[in-house]
Amino acid sequence: MASSSAASQDRTQLQYAFDQLAPYSASASAVNKAPYDVFVNHRGCDVKHQLASTIFHTLDLMGLRVFLDKEALEPGDVIPAELQHAITSSSLHIAIFSPNYAQSPWCLAELSFMLKTGIKIIPIFYHVKPSDLRSIDQGIGIYADAFSEHENKGKYILEKLEEWRIALNNISFHSGYMVCDSEDEGRVLKNIVKFVLGTVKLVPLEVAKHPVGLVELVQDFEGTTLQSDHTHQNAKIVGIVGMGGSGKTTLSKELFNRYSSSFERRSFIFDLRAEKNALHNKQKKLMQDLGVSNGLSFDCVEEGKNILANRLTSVRVLIVLDDVDHIDQLDALLPANINDLSSDSLVIVTSRELGVLTSWGISCNFRMPEMNWSHAEQLFCWHAFLQPFPAQSFESTVEKFLKACNGLPLSLKVLGAHLYGKKSRDYWESLLDKISRILPADIRQTLQVSYDALDKEEKEMFLDVACFFIGDKKSAAIAVWDGSGWSGLHGWETLFNKCLVESYKDEDQEEHIWMHDHLRDMGREIACMQSPYRLQDAAQILEIQKKSQEKILIRGIANSIDNFVPFKNHMLQPSILAWIKNSVTGCSRRRSKRHPSSLGLKILRVGSTKFRKEFAPLSEDLLWLCWYGFDRQRILPSWMSFRNLHVLELQDAYNLEELWADNVEPPLQLRNLTITDCHKLQSFPSSIGRLKHLKMISAHFAPAFHSLPDEFCGLQSLEHLQLRSYRCLSSLPAGFGDITNLRHVDLSRSLLKTLPVSFKQLINLEYLNLSYCKKLKLRLDTLENIKKLEYLNLDICWELEVLPREIINQTYLRNLSVMDTKLSYFPTNISRLTMLETLRIGSPLLTSLPTSIGNLSSLTTLGIEDCHQLECLPHTMELLNLLKEVHIKRCGIRELALGGDGSPHPDGNLMEIGTLPASICILKLMQCQILKEIKCIGGVINLQELEIWGCPTLDGLPSFASFASMETFSIRHCPKVQKIEGLEQCRSLKHFIADCPKVAKIEGLEKCRSLEELRVKTCWKVPGIQSLENLERLETLELSCESISALKPCIQSLKECPRLMSIGGRVVRFVMPILKSLALPKLSVMRFEKFEDWENIIPNSLEPAFLWYEEGNESENEESEGVLQFQSEFHGKRVSIIVSRK
Repeated sequence: MASSSAASQDRTQLQYAFDQLAPYSASASAVNKAPYDVFVNHRGCDVKHQLASTIFHTLDLMGLRVFLDKEALEPGDVIPAELQHAITSSSLHIAIFSPNYAQSPWCLAELSFMLKTGIKIIPIFYHVKPSDLRSIDQGIGIYADAFSEHENKGKYILEKLEEWRIALNNISFHSGYMVCDSEDEGRVLKNIVKFVLGTVKLVPLEVAKHPVGLVELVQDFEGTTLQSDHTHQNAKIVGIVGMGGSGKTTLSKELFNRYSSSFERRSFIFDLRAEKNALHNKQKKLMQDLGVSNGLSFDCVEEGKNILANRLTSVRVLIVLDDVDHIDQLDALLPANINDLSSDSLVIVTSRELGVLTSWGISCNFRMPEMNWSHAEQLFCWHAFLQPFPAQSFESTVEKFLKACNGLPLSLKVLGAHLYGKKSRDYWESLLDKISRILPADIRQTLQVSYDALDKEEKEMFLDVACFFIGDKKSAAIAVWDGSGWSGLHGWETLFNKCLVESYKDEDQEEHIWMHDHLRDMGREIACMQSPYRLQDAAQILEIQKKSQEKILIRGIANSIDNFVPFKNHMLQPSILAWIKNSVTGCSRRRSKRHPSSLGLKILRVGSTKFRKEFAPLSEDLLWLCWYGFDRQRILPSWMSFRNLHVLELQDAYNLEELWADNVEPPLQLRNLTITDCHKLQSFPSSIGRLKHLKMISAHFAPAFHSLPDEFCGLQSLEHLQLRSYRCLSSLPAGFGDITNLRHVDLSRSLLKTLPVSFKQLINLEYLNLSYCKKLKLRLDTLENIKKLEYLNLDICWELEVLPREIINQTYLRNLSVMDTKLSYFPTNISRLTMLETLRIGSPLLTSLPTSIGNLSSLTTLGIEDCHQLECLPHTMELLNLLKEVHIKRCGIRELALGGDGSPHPDGNLMEIGTLPASICILKLMQCQILKEIKCIGGVINLQELEIWGCPTLDGLPSFASFASMETFSIRHCPKVQKIEGLEQCRSLKHFIADCPKVAKIEGLEKCRSLEELRVKTCWKVPGIQSLENLERLETLELSCESISALKPCIQSLKECPRLMSIGGRVVRFVMPILKSLALPKLSVMRFEKFEDWENIIPNSLEPAFLWYEEGNESENEESEGVLQFQSEFHGKRVSIIVSRK
């Protein structure tokens, strides 16, 4: 009741302040009005057409909603209610005190009310002084006469006049701005506007109901785009590209909200794809937002272009163009030369069409990543359960949905919202089964927009990817499309630019195809409904054969490896074989003149099959043959036709002795050849030299292969050669260098002792892997004519004593690895390697690194290993301001400093000891036997991961106050370290691991609210952990301390850890008896240190459901241990029990 009375009194006072203003009745119409940003209190006849008007129009052009006077009200508004709304809804008040200000009761009443709201007021003293607002009751100041006049009229009660005097007196002591004859009014106005823009928070765009993962996404965006090529001299334009539903608009809204206050003007243009015919209206909105229209009218888009180009040169603007799908939209809304925009302007363009952005000249583009598992779970659960984790008993079902959504935010939101309130697990399972067959309409509609925009050939290529090529080499798909009479490379680029496909590189830098599961499912659904058919399993073949006994178009037959056995059995049934053969041969006869190569069976993937001769017609038109389980064949069947074959893949070819006989016509159209596990293959046929179109050979693990025929050097089109694990291959043909188109060569794990003299003729070589060639020696002139090299791996070349002379001139080199060699020195002048990003060095004979390493301006990753004589790093290391990741293992370094910024120290020189730059994000120090000290000489705010392992002489750690951004800290097997303090500074810490026997003190963990993993092992002297109640995100807990009783206080606080999935160590002894009362919904794993602990703690009623014994490593750095693992029901929970059997 007291609060209600107070509220009533406040409302009375607010109304009383306006009861003398005008004879209007109050109205509640203001309740639903939009808020204002700024309220300007002023005396109209003094300043309305001067300062007040200028402030109003300037802020209005900046996009702020400003209330100047009652003319800003809409017709029919009731003035007092509207004024109250305008004042109370504003973020900032401006009061302009002019010579005649006090003559207006309206102004005085507004001022009094403004002060009561508590909203910040900025006074502007316009040709008056602050002292004029004081001592009015004593007749002092220019406002005294006005108050005497009010009093003489007797219109206002004395209490009201006194209230106004107090208001003026109070505001006179607020800091503000003076405008007088001696002041530059323009300069003062500029300062006022700058202050307002810095104070008023613009109404933000609504980003997302549950903005999961946005902070990390923004950081990723800023790190990879805004910092990549931004200069302060030119405007910046960046693209955000991704498939439909990937979160492009969400990210752009968040960026717009974050950056708005840093720009003078700003505009967000939504949904250009949906309104592509309304460019004229979009231009008007852009001009209005940016304040460049000034009442101008224009009749066409071309006129709008000219206005925008001429009016945007003088102000810093932020522009976001959302969902662009045509270059005309960019032409209409942006200047033809982006540098015509003011310096430091920013334009963000979102699109599904990378090609549109690059064609217009946008080279800096951010490709939307797949949402990680943790964020996907949170987003889905927020929509399904209104909490960031699954409801109890729904954990495994949620996991299935997350796999089905595959990180696509649209699917996570749509499916999660659909399941909200559905408590039946049967319903969830039925929906899961349905979406595995048919995508929900709203998801499919979003995805199909890009598919519908493809032309006929591009749609066929999309369907090929969805049905056949996911995970395969990009070059193979392009070869098949070229063989189909299509433009393969152009088609791929179109699909990629529309974000319908992605590519990833394997460890050999070979590009493979990836497609999101939902796009795949949509493509396969489309493919099932149209000809030519793309058959993917035995059931589908049987179904189509039953429906149509007539000849049909079949483009491809493929099957997943898991279904090869039933697939093979069905394929060999006479009726099926006859039907497929008749369909294929019939199609071959019906080829059209316009598309002579578009019909017939083009793609065939089979496994563990021994074909009959009746299958010969199937091979006539094949472009791609992938034969899994080729272990029964000594040679390819001679009756098979290879005349059109472009791609041949033979997997698990254990018994293959030769590819084809010398008297057999080779596949002259072959582009790609892949063979794996060809144990008995000794060489290639000499006729391989006739394959003038062959671009790629990848043949792995051929231990009997001893030589390449001389004819091999006639493969003038060959670009990619991968002969890995050829343990009998000791030399290459003398003419190997004649294959001048070679770009990628991998001869790792061979017996090569040297390279032919002609090798230096490979002028197009970009990738060279000679790792594990343990007998290889290189001549100094090996790289003499090679200038395009980007990747060079010489790891474990034990006889390598010196690097080729031209290594220092490889200006395109990005990755250089020379670990475990006999190098006694590293080239001193490596300054020209300005594009080098990764450097890995290792040799027991190496005593120093060159100081020129500080000139490797692009270096991001550095690995130093087994350099036992290397006692310090070069002092120029701190100049590497892009260096992110450093691994140092088994080196003789004695001390290490962190936080260098490249600036001279008090003595005018750089630090003598090696100092890693402040840019470091990941630092791993392993088995450095004489490392004694790690110290911070400056800020290391970027360090996210610090791992120290096996450093026996390290006796202390640097202050954690320097590690504010640290997410992972691990220290193990460092017997001299005794304390870990200051962890409360690490507010971002997610993973903490300590495994050091002498550590007796760990402080600050309880304040690390972001902690997900906490392991304290063999730290027997640690008395305990104070509390876990703040660790709401904790998922893994493993504690082993000296005093068991010291662990008790933290046990009950486990109930505050709803995400806890795994517990281990001595703490388990206390958890088991009270497991049920803790109500840990996600707990699924328990780890016991000793077998005896398990026997004594586990109740007899706990019977193992699954039981097995493992020998394995918990990590690469720990000794093997026996593990007993089983699953069982305990207190209604399915729990994995893991018991160490040391």
